[in-house]
Amino acid sequence: MASSPAFSVPPLRLPRVMGHRGALALAPENTLASIEAAAGTGLTWVEFDVMLTGDGQPVLMHDKTLKRTTGTPGAMAETPLSVVQGLDATAGFARKRGTAAAARFHGRDDCRVPTLEQTVEHLLALDLTPNVEIKPTPGLAEKTAEVALERLLRLWPADRPPPLISAFEWEALTVAREMAPHWPRGLLSHKFPKDWEAAMTLYDCASLHVNWRHLGKAKVQAVKAAGYAVASYTVNQLAVARRLLKLGVDCLITDRPDRLLAGLRD
Repeated sequence: MASSPAFSVPPLRLPRVMGHRGALALAPENTLASIEAAAGTGLTWVEFDVMLTGDGQPVLMHDKTLKRTTGTPGAMAETPLSVVQGLDATAGFARKRGTAAAARFHGRDDCRVPTLEQTVEHLLALDLTPNVEIKPTPGLAEKTAEVALERLLRLWPADRPPPLISAFEWEALTVAREMAPHWPRGLLSHKFPKDWEAAMTLYDCASLHVNWRHLGKAKVQAVKAAGYAVASYTVNQLAVARRLLKLGVDCLITDRPDRLLAGLRD
């Protein structure tokens, strides 16, 4: 029988499938269009990245530079909101999915880099719960978490399921624990952390999120036996998804929610 961990928020009930950066295989990542595409598949949760612009405003962005997703040169930490929010974020989608697939997104307002405020409004309208990954530029983990949490605490209704706040940077999790102790936190790690139990306790986390290639049955069972939820990223193939679910993984974070939701009904 699983024990109950000593974190101060209720046990976390993650969905079996969660969209990654919205649903990045279906629409340009970290945009309102991508979030809407995720909702269109039937998802109830989406993950996205929050980063600060050069003038300290929270927007959705994964990279510390703008080039890959928008095609525009420049460092995020040096570019003000007035520039960032006007950028079309279809360049990365076009490069990966082809110009024909990207043509229907190019130039749309919902494919520009969105602010966190715009994103929250969209989430509420679509009845989605967010997994908000704090994605700082170098040296700004605490500041990014502080700004993101301040906005979220002000904007997110108390009568809705709370956001999950996740991060690789432990400084960001510390801020989340201090500013929003009643909201669940997720520890992100590329590889399975050797000190996972100490870290989960120290940062009062409810879930551990690990690259699927570094998860095995014993590891998953150990985390779940300690009372925590296990999420795995980025899971895009049905065979991998089925294997992870058999291991006991609670949540599959995916670019292809359409594929996983359809295939896992079988």
